[in-house]
Amino acid sequence: MNLLDDVFTKYDWCQAPVSLVSQPPLDGGTMMEVWMLDYSGTKHSFAFSRDEQASVLFIDCPDFSCLFTSQFSAEHKIFRENACEAFNLLDSALREVGFDFSHIVRQWNYIEGITLSDTVNDRPLQNYQEFNDLRSLYYEKSNFINGYPSATGIGTANGGCMIEVIALKEKKTMNVKPVNNSLQVDAHSYSSNVLAGAEGMKEFSTPKFERGKYMQIGDDCFLFISGTASILGEQTVFPEDAVSQTITTLKIIDSLISFNNLNNNKICLNSQPTPVNYRVYLKNEADYTAVKSLCDAYFGMKNSIFVKADICRSKLLVEIEANYRV
Repeated sequence: MNLLDDVFTKYDWCQAPVSLVSQPPLDGGTMMEVWMLDYSGTKHSFAFSRDEQASVLFIDCPDFSCLFTSQFSAEHKIFRENACEAFNLLDSALREVGFDFSHIVRQWNYIEGITLSDTVNDRPLQNYQEFNDLRSLYYEKSNFINGYPSATGIGTANGGCMIEVIALKEKKTMNVKPVNNSLQVDAHSYSSNVLAGAEGMKEFSTPKFERGKYMQIGDDCFLFISGTASILGEQTVFPEDAVSQTITTLKIIDSLISFNNLNNNKICLNSQPTPVNYRVYLKNEADYTAVKSLCDAYFGMKNSIFVKADICRSKLLVEIEANYRV
């Protein structure tokens, strides 16, 4: 019995997707982040299912439907095989409730050994690039008229590949928009200069996500900030300097949520977005105190999680994601 099975055995009343992420917390022994749907509408219906590799919660409301799900695969020796299986499971979960990949608004991609490479056919294939290649293949099945999801692609110590998503499908009126940032090239528009594919390959798949994702359901508005690091344009800045990287990352987030930037993305607000929570990924535990001090000062709140995790580029030491009420 694995640890996740043990959790459900003890708490069999819990009918919600639960994931265990192999990223040691830096400010506690074990930490849990809980997502709740706070919606005042009536006539909700819930459907929950779980097996050894997936857990799915489908909520149907008069105005919209939403899907919270987690899929993982860790049985294969080659990362690509684990990632492919996780995407197959996700594809099936989406299709079962009439969704497709374009309905995903937030996605977390947990990648074991994210910057490591497997050797396939005598060629090194970096795990993160392999994930991006597969994501592109699966996303080709859908028409992303509202942009790609907000997403985080981050390393784990083990666990193969795990994908978590929040997906929404409107029935009446729902406003969903991608949010880009003038300080950064859209990740899905990166040049091959910053992609780490196999040597000799002519084409590379870009990371298919937006810098942020805005959604409005009724009077409630929410802004997802994707995993953000010290990248200006498409280039890493302040390599291997955690403090400078954190300051730069916070400036990038500040730019993204600014009135001017949101207005440029056709999102008109009457007040400044308010942070709900944030998560910080640190490559080196020794940087925790300095980075936490900077983040505490910027966000002005205690709803935070700091974990040790490898980042998608070797010289990046910090990645930050956040969620805002608008």
